Amino acid sequence: MHTEPSPAPRFPRVLVTGAAGFVGHHLVRELEAAGHTVLTTDAAPAGSPAAAGLPSYAPVDLRDAAALQTLVRDARPDAVVHLAAISYVPDNAHDPALALCVNIGGTWALADALRAEAPHARLLFVSTAQVYGTAPAAAPLREDSPLLPLSLYAVTKVACERFLLARHAVDGLDAVVARPGNHTGPGQSPKFVAPAFARKVLDALAGRAPSVRVGNLDSVRSFADVRDVVRAYRLLLERGASGGVYNVAASANVRIGDLLDRLFALAGGRAPIEADPALWRPTDACQDIDASRLRADTGWEPLLSLDDTLRDLLEDARRRP
Repeated sequence: MHTEPSPAPRFPRVLVTGAAGFVGHHLVRELEAAGHTVLTTDAAPAGSPAAAGLPSYAPVDLRDAAALQTLVRDARPDAVVHLAAISYVPDNAHDPALALCVNIGGTWALADALRAEAPHARLLFVSTAQVYGTAPAAAPLREDSPLLPLSLYAVTKVACERFLLARHAVDGLDAVVARPGNHTGPGQSPKFVAPAFARKVLDALAGRAPSVRVGNLDSVRSFADVRDVVRAYRLLLERGASGGVYNVAASANVRIGDLLDRLFALAGGRAPIEADPALWRPTDACQDIDASRLRADTGWEPLLSLDDTLRDLLEDARRRP
């Protein structure tokens, strides 16, 4: 049977910044599977475990504008997905000067490098749904909802969104903004709640720990699978409107305590739970985020259920030391 060849991607050569991170590795696989030639960069040294397996890898510090310009000149990208940032909220608060230099200064330098060396390249900027803040909303948050950033990390993302969209309007920069909600999946750092719980559940069930130590189980979060999220990024790269802003989010929210219960059920056992004051955070609820613009413009739909994600988190925790 004759099979028609797959159409060539709209942007054949894609440079991914922050490629050595959790999301970066998933995005590289997604782009390569869709036929893109992928080039990668991060601050991790070449030859480090974080950079292992990344295609055409070149280590660059975002604070080095000259190195960024050289990278873009050598890579000749048709598009860039800008993931690189100091993204863990406590790390931003711990060293605000570094966060400002990397998150804002690095994004500014990348936009300058594109203007000088690849003026027709598309830039997909990965922001965050944290730009909306946490104030209760009567309706799901849309892209035109008020921005109320409450952390330095969210403030840096709002600043980057604003100047990139200004450069789109003034200089013609082909910029698209993605605002992802919470996402998790295999490879995520155990600093985050879902992989942390997966590890703790396995340790308790195997007798390596007497209990699962927890913080506040009454908070509510939405968890998209990282593999669905990077597919949204690819579709936005290929089909998103220039100058457009898009929410990327799963539709279902889950109580943190229920998430833990589902992990126990999937792992096939139960262990004692112990409150740890060091892990306690005030009760809060994840805002409902409307991703209908993403669906309408790209046809994206999430393919993986929360249980699919949790099974893979447990398997990932089993494989790790």
